[in-house]
Amino acid sequence: MNQGKVTLLAFKNTSAELLVSGMDFPTVFLPSDKTRDSEIAKEEIQKSSIIICFGQKTQIKNKICLELVAKNEETSIETNFEIESFKEKLEQQNISYSESQNPGTSYCNLVYWNSLNYIKDKKLGCKFLFIHIPFEKNISDFSELREKLNCVIKGL
Repeated sequence: MNQGKVTLLAFKNTSAELLVSGMDFPTVFLPSDKTRDSEIAKEEIQKSSIIICFGQKTQIKNKICLELVAKNEETSIETNFEIESFKEKLEQQNISYSESQNPGTSYCNLVYWNSLNYIKDKKLGCKFLFIHIPFEKNISDFSELREKLNCVIKGL
């Protein structure tokens, strides 16, 4: 992947905020505000080479979920992130993951859609990926997951 500035985004007051706190990257917390979240993401896109945005999902346990597309009604946009090399890095760290083509209809998908659409419209080079993580209670070793993900992201 292109070397450059990696920025992490995470929704405040979620397991995602807990996960990224203490990682070795600039982190911006989203306030779960439909308008403001996307504005913040767009600001960061202009300053970053790679953005990984984290949200939480109820249905998963002890794994992360890579969101491969963002949807807006009938239209979808695939992530521009180099997903295959990222999956290899996850496997090297023994991080369980799933892949999803259904980012949901919440704030997560809205930020993802607006971000990918902005990158596409402005022809920007920033790579953007959305990852859902479990609720804190559904992660056996939270600090281990943080440490392993930190290593994966450092390898980008």
